[in-house]
Amino acid sequence: MNDFSIDKIKDLPVMPEVASKVMNLKEGGLEVSFKDLENIIKVDIGLTSKILRIANSALYARQREITSLQMAITLLGFKNIRNLVLLVTATGMFPRMKQSLFHPRFWQHSIMSAFLSRAISVRCEKGTGAEEAFIAGLLHDIGQPVLYNADPVRYEQALAAEKLGAMPLETIEDQMFGTNHRKIGGELLRKWNFPEMYADVAEEHESLNITSTHKASVILVTVACLMAEKSIDKGLLPYKTDILEKLLPHTCLAGMDVDVLAQGYLGELSRDPLYQEYKELFGAG
Repeated sequence: MNDFSIDKIKDLPVMPEVASKVMNLKEGGLEVSFKDLENIIKVDIGLTSKILRIANSALYARQREITSLQMAITLLGFKNIRNLVLLVTATGMFPRMKQSLFHPRFWQHSIMSAFLSRAISVRCEKGTGAEEAFIAGLLHDIGQPVLYNADPVRYEQALAAEKLGAMPLETIEDQMFGTNHRKIGGELLRKWNFPEMYADVAEEHESLNITSTHKASVILVTVACLMAEKSIDKGLLPYKTDILEKLLPHTCLAGMDVDVLAQGYLGELSRDPLYQEYKELFGAG
């Protein structure tokens, strides 16, 4: 067993300055915050081109080509642009994933979890704000690509072992790496200076022993990510079904038919142009 503590992982991704600034930019007066956002993003040509591509997709463009960041930000909105910056940044941090089967699987789950987290937050109308829930859902498994990037062959073996259903992924990771993706994810987001809520969600999602002061957020994202996993894999492992059943009473979804609810949410996503464009742009299935 190797010790893959975050301080010993080589080539640990560093949050680029552009994404860090965007993450810490608060939405204030419309004109001021839009201009600040434009000034931060425009220094990164690659990031700018991806944003313009989304803005010019057939799903968004109506009368004319979107040729500037200012037009794109006006069209997509401050929060969508901020989320897009984080997604583009995160997908570029793990180059060894690009040609793997792990890449589309991971981002399909992460993107669906993000949109479901936002949808549940809106429905419950309390606790984590909708856009904060989106980011927490997007990054909850960020420790997985760190471990994959460190040892792709071994991590694929860990994922295959999980499918056998004998042990949770975290237990398998601990045995194979000396740590797990939840611990790594929490540490990484703290190193990136994300607010503690995001680190806590990464560290404690899919846990029944939640110690975080942001417990409601951890539960919300856990429910969303399990709904996403159930949809993608056409079912859940027994231990994950147990987690979902035990956490649901702590949400506004208690007493509802979660399968029917999930189908409704996913039906809405299938018609959401931004969701479809995210999937296509990042090869997320």
